[in-house]
Amino acid sequence: MKMRSSSNVRIRRKYLLWLKEARGLSDASVDRAAASIARFEAVTGGADFKSFHVEKARAFKRRLESETNARTGRPLSAGLIDGTLRDLKAFFGWLADQPSYRSKLSHADAAYFTPSRRVAKSAHGGAWRDHPSPEQAAHAVRSMPGETLIERRDRAMMALLYLTGGRDGALITLRIRNIDLRGRCVHFSGRDVETKFGKMFTSWFFPIGEEFEQYVAEWVSELREKLFFGPGDPVFPRQATGLGEDGSFAAQGLERAPYANTARVAAICKSAFEGAGLPAFTPHLLRKTLVDLASSHCRTPEEFKAWSQNLGHEDVMTTFRSYGAVAPGRQRDLIYRMRPVDEEEGEALFDPC
Repeated sequence: MKMRSSSNVRIRRKYLLWLKEARGLSDASVDRAAASIARFEAVTGGADFKSFHVEKARAFKRRLESETNARTGRPLSAGLIDGTLRDLKAFFGWLADQPSYRSKLSHADAAYFTPSRRVAKSAHGGAWRDHPSPEQAAHAVRSMPGETLIERRDRAMMALLYLTGGRDGALITLRIRNIDLRGRCVHFSGRDVETKFGKMFTSWFFPIGEEFEQYVAEWVSELREKLFFGPGDPVFPRQATGLGEDGSFAAQGLERAPYANTARVAAICKSAFEGAGLPAFTPHLLRKTLVDLASSHCRTPEEFKAWSQNLGHEDVMTTFRSYGAVAPGRQRDLIYRMRPVDEEEGEALFDPC
């Protein structure tokens, strides 16, 4: 790979600063944009952005759609392709307005990074995606061990994940003061919790069973009464390590600090489901599980609106679009039930099987 252009480094730094300070984007969003730009530079050999040509954008799109994940060997997800191209479209569109770049490229050039309709539809179309059923999620949490300090922490984390549908970034930054056990709710405050877009909302525990609330209550009590954690300390602190008796690194309790990223939440979730003999689902998929559960609890539009707000959605259509897809088998059953029924036989007039 060629040495990256020094002008690329400067303009990229300026753009990322603009995203953070002028657009108000989160660190995670800025990091994603930086990763997308770095991916493009890796393909172009670090060529100066001023040498951009629409053919480079077209070639990059083809490259993305043919690439495979280095870890799984599978094609890149539509979400990753769509997000990367949108990041680059925004970046080169911004470049087109900057001095020294205006004569080199235009907004029309940046538009060549627009994802194909196929990719965009796949990434945002709300297609049904395999996720744990309410019974599977409950079984996974119940199957988790609770003998050690770390095991009890992990079980409480999974229980709260299922009780609230909280995002993994919010869970690792949650403070003890954010949990109201008497009110049976969690206050996701954007001031001290990493919520999406800095939202502030309260999530009352979904009706999945008091045993899950008990896991959380017992853990918070242990933090307060045995470990002497205070209101500002994290609910799910990271594990402390140090030199053991044999001179090797070993676990040594908990630190009064949260994890730096969400990797640990994903690992705990994967371990919980696999430990219960189930597929390794991700934390975010539990939000789809809770939307499935809404069908057995919500009977009015107002009730579903409350359920949607409990997930942190301001617009109920977000819940429908992003999480409300119906499984193909369930879709078949629902449509089949709507068919005319033979009054004498009590059966549908048409049997699809």
